[in-house]
Amino acid sequence: MAGQVKYDHKIIAILPMKTAFIKYASVTDSSIKEYRALELKYGVELQEALYHVITADTNRLLVAVQPWEVTDSILKRAGVDFLKLPYLNMVAIARLLKVDACIVTTVNPIIPMRGGARGAAIGGTPLAALAASLASGAASQGLTNLMTKGNKNFYYTLVDGKSGEDVWSLSDEVSSEDLALSKEGIVCSHKMFWRFKKRFPYCD
Repeated sequence: MAGQVKYDHKIIAILPMKTAFIKYASVTDSSIKEYRALELKYGVELQEALYHVITADTNRLLVAVQPWEVTDSILKRAGVDFLKLPYLNMVAIARLLKVDACIVTTVNPIIPMRGGARGAAIGGTPLAALAASLASGAASQGLTNLMTKGNKNFYYTLVDGKSGEDVWSLSDEVSSEDLALSKEGIVCSHKMFWRFKKRFPYCD
């Protein structure tokens, strides 16, 4: 990694991801509250999934990775709003977590779709669409594919905890086969974070 000598990272943290389903201006205040709860839930689920992919083979890791549960516990005790994490001072966050760097991830708006990439968008309001999507999955025990708006929907950044500088970044395209909604939450394909792991400088 360029700057690997400059940035002497021994332990890093994976922060809860900032996900988004809609632009809040288009819904009511009560809908916003419901959406934020879902975005928080899915952000943590994606954080956990990425953690397990990265730490699956610790012998090939060049740094230690703070357990995601420890990261979230410390952030919660400090009253940190997970939905605002990408906009906070990463030097302060790294100091709070006692890590050398943080992986910050934002996800472009995700639109629930029925029937995969070729399916039609579920009608009604954005919240009704998501509710219908989840209800459909719960009733059928099946999954509802997610279609992301545009390409390169996942934006990963490794931020140095001392300087606050972006050490490394990746924009990754996500297809409708990579993510799905079930009644339990988000389901990732086994390839979801494979590209991240292949390019991440601390995964040998």
